[in-house]
Amino acid sequence: NLTDTGIGMQEMPNYTLQEAMKIVLSEVENKTMHASELADEIYKRRLYLQKNGKKAQYTQIRARCGHYPDMFETLPGNYIKLKGE
Repeated sequence: NLTDTGIGMQEMPNYTLQEAMKIVLSEVENKTMHASELADEIYKRRLYLQKNGKKAQYTQIRARCGHYPDMFETLPGNYIKLKGE
């Protein structure tokens, strides 16, 4: 629920899920995270929310990897890696 975060909707960052993934992955060691940890971190930082205000599921994150193969690599064990720029 957005009311317990202390920020209103108008203050919410307006990133796409892939932008949010890129932001978080660019800040971690090896630019790699488990998909569910990535989903948790994106939600914790409120970088991306579904239209219903809920957290993006790790399955959504995995799907974005398939849509943006030039940006992300899916590794064994549900790990997501940001490809080099």
